[in-house]
Amino acid sequence: MLLSIFLASCASHRPPANRGTYHEIAPGENLYRIGLRYGVPAAEIARANGITDVTQLRVGQRLFIPGVPGQGADSERRIARYDGPLRFRWPVKARLTSRFGLRGNRPHEGIDLGAPHGTPIHAAEAGRVIHSGRFGAYGKVVILKHAGAYRSVYAHAQRLFVEKGDFVERGQKIAEVGSTGRATGPHLHFEIRRGEVAHDPLVYLP
Repeated sequence: MLLSIFLASCASHRPPANRGTYHEIAPGENLYRIGLRYGVPAAEIARANGITDVTQLRVGQRLFIPGVPGQGADSERRIARYDGPLRFRWPVKARLTSRFGLRGNRPHEGIDLGAPHGTPIHAAEAGRVIHSGRFGAYGKVVILKHAGAYRSVYAHAQRLFVEKGDFVERGQKIAEVGSTGRATGPHLHFEIRRGEVAHDPLVYLP
């Protein structure tokens, strides 16, 4: 519940799907890379934002990503590509020690993957870091925001290698397994959420 409240406070405004969405520029990004991510040509993003000199883009700048209204089915396909299914991968090579669902009379909103201290934790999918640091019983945690209002949570880490605002690629090392917070031993507690609602990660993982 506490994490749901936190995620709600992190939620950014999204315009209606037939108009487009917004993107905050992360370190290392450019219009070409952003265009590939959303399936919209860089030139269209530049026009929509009145950009005449791409060298003047700055980290943290908000860009409007147009849904390209007026192009019918093509516009819908582009929006669907942004909001469509993601390809989540396993965040750590480890054994499954606890499943999603009730644990006694309390909900367990993710899965636990047991692994030794220092085992690399990788981003399950490309996204932007919206939290990197301590968070209550989760200990040291990274939270990534993905397309389609999805978020992934990586808790109880020993070390964190990303900061809030960073853009990370699928498979990039973001942390190491630990036992910080309320944990009985080293493991990764991993969640996949859409909005504030937790979903069983095993449904999404290959």
